Amino acid sequence: MIPVLKPTIDARTKKELLKVMDSGWWGFGPKTQEFEKKFAKYVGAKYCVATNSGTSALDLCLKVYNIKGGELITTPMTFVSDAIVGEWNNMDVTFADIDPDTLCLDPKSLVITKKTKAVITVDSHGRLANIKGIRKKFKGLIIEDAAHAMYTPGAGKDADITIWSFQAVKSLPMWDGGAITTNDEKIYKKLRTLTWLGVEKSTYDRAMGKKYTWDYDITQSQGIKAYMTDTQAVVGLGQLRRLTKTNKRRRAIQAMYNKAFKNMPEIEIPKYSHTVQYYTMKCENRNELSEYLADNGIVTSVHFKPLSKMTYWKKAVKRPLPVNDEVWLKLLTLPVHNALTNKEVKFIIKKVKEFYEG
Repeated sequence: MIPVLKPTIDARTKKELLKVMDSGWWGFGPKTQEFEKKFAKYVGAKYCVATNSGTSALDLCLKVYNIKGGELITTPMTFVSDAIVGEWNNMDVTFADIDPDTLCLDPKSLVITKKTKAVITVDSHGRLANIKGIRKKFKGLIIEDAAHAMYTPGAGKDADITIWSFQAVKSLPMWDGGAITTNDEKIYKKLRTLTWLGVEKSTYDRAMGKKYTWDYDITQSQGIKAYMTDTQAVVGLGQLRRLTKTNKRRRAIQAMYNKAFKNMPEIEIPKYSHTVQYYTMKCENRNELSEYLADNGIVTSVHFKPLSKMTYWKKAVKRPLPVNDEVWLKLLTLPVHNALTNKEVKFIIKKVKEFYEG
């Protein structure tokens, strides 16, 4: 069976993980702090706060800007995290339509009202969202969800604040994890306490003096338990070290698919992605092709079945989403990951062509 996505890890990172496990310090500590510094430098931000997931990071972005109530606008072409954090903060969620090529939120579809308090836009499949276009229509809080864009040049530059995801099948995978980057020192300092229920000084910070200090203060009540642990961070450091190489491999697979499919009338190859978080093409007879590939040991997926088609989230459809509704029916994601061999890619290409050629 060829999986659609699969994380990989090198021998050096495995050894470093065992060192952390043997150290006796598994929670937030020196490896997390090291990861935050190196990650911030890598993406060109002044500050980074590492979290236990991208979802936690999204929630904290709303909390750190004191967003409570009002309207959150986001894309339906995403995972549920981008919508549900709005409800967690008593917001009314509204979906905007997408660009047919990038699959990112289309600024032209935005309807801004007095109730609109924030926009979460996703760098879909690793392609940068049009944040400057959004800014022309909306002067409030713009959160960039760069979960797919680790690292697409330019990610994290134009929004007010940016989140990243290191979930197990992302281009920088841990078991799970996330991060928030910002250039605002006040926001950074507030985020630090928000990641641990308002506690103003971490256990690690209290343990690093000449002697352990048990006393601490709690300065506010808006926080959640969201900090990253050193067992996550040490894996993240290893993945960050090899990210240029692993993303290059993903782009090589993208190029192989594009070359094979570019002249096939039944397939529209996807717009270029620097990270190739997903290789999601538009194709005729999507469901039948998926079944045929499954019968031949090839796992595919759809990124994404829109949130607007999910029973609970249909309430967030306040106006027509014509592009979203048409495009998603043709989307199919083929395997892309660093464990995928050229032989397997050629086999996948062969089976796709077999399906259409009969």
